[in-house]
Amino acid sequence: MIIRFSLVVAAIAAVPVLAQPALAEDLSSTLDAMASAAIAGDAEAYLEHVATDEPEFLIEQRAWAKDITRIAPDVLTYELISEPKIGDDGEATATVRITWNTPNWDGDDRELEIHTRFVNEDGQWHFGGRDWRERDAEGLRVLYANGASSLAREVTRHWPEIKAHVEEGFESMLDHPQVVKMYPTMLELKFSIFPSYVEDLGGWNEPGESIKLIGQRTSTAWLKSVLAHEYGHALTFAMGGPDIPLAIERAHGMPWWVLEGAAELGANRFSRAYDRSTRMVREWHTTDQLADWDDITNFYETDPDDYGYVYVQGLHFVAYASDRFGRSARNRWLQGMMSGSTLDDATVEAFEMSFDELDADWRASISQDP
Repeated sequence: MIIRFSLVVAAIAAVPVLAQPALAEDLSSTLDAMASAAIAGDAEAYLEHVATDEPEFLIEQRAWAKDITRIAPDVLTYELISEPKIGDDGEATATVRITWNTPNWDGDDRELEIHTRFVNEDGQWHFGGRDWRERDAEGLRVLYANGASSLAREVTRHWPEIKAHVEEGFESMLDHPQVVKMYPTMLELKFSIFPSYVEDLGGWNEPGESIKLIGQRTSTAWLKSVLAHEYGHALTFAMGGPDIPLAIERAHGMPWWVLEGAAELGANRFSRAYDRSTRMVREWHTTDQLADWDDITNFYETDPDDYGYVYVQGLHFVAYASDRFGRSARNRWLQGMMSGSTLDDATVEAFEMSFDELDADWRASISQDP
């Protein structure tokens, strides 16, 4: 196993000649240490080289580092392929080529080139991720790559409508601006989650993290629906309180289908997904193909072939509970689980019946007129 770093350093008249090789060497040292730690599956050692100035990025990198303890990359190289520069803000930037592979990937090594920022903390250069451009709105920070400025404007234009609608549905709001990161490619989005992530996705959000999207032109309806879905996640996670590690633990303890069903319901105004879910759930019910809840409860253990059940069946169940007991009771149900209650305990607390009883009622309702 070889960890290699190639430096492409061109002289620039405006920069002292001796300063750039020294800076490149320092940045390479940081990248070298990160790669070594990741391949060793050493999360603590990896995080020693991550910048701490952006809270969302730090939380995302902690999740990234936690995953390498589960599936460590067997190939990871970082190469500086542009001359590093120091800006007026004191940050260093350079283009970095990242090549990696993981034991759960059967294909060729994957590769990215990212214009990267480095932050000097306590005399050492720390990895700060992509050097983003930024566009802000009320309660929103949009971070985007070059070429996505028009889409960033569209996000800020639609945000007030999305924000108001989802907050009304979840009867809550954040006490800080929501960060949205718009990645230029699906590959970079997946690598930002963790190196072993392989399934394509529309968006991503975890407690304390940014909403992650692909920064490519798409329909307005899709953009609104995916933003509403991910913001629904953010508001659900916020029900767990300000302690992010505890919120992560409780969110991961909630059934995955509940989380996705609630987020899908929050986005239904823009996606109209409920009508489709009703048709599909009826068909599954008629042909005895509904998923067992236990099979779609844990994100890491769910068969990718069953992902559709997580969203479609989850939406239909959450919508049924919301329609039957009301929005506030449904939100108490979510808050109960984000406060540490089990699914059954939260169901009893919010709906005054066991989950098995509610599940039986839901199944009986499927064949009835909507």
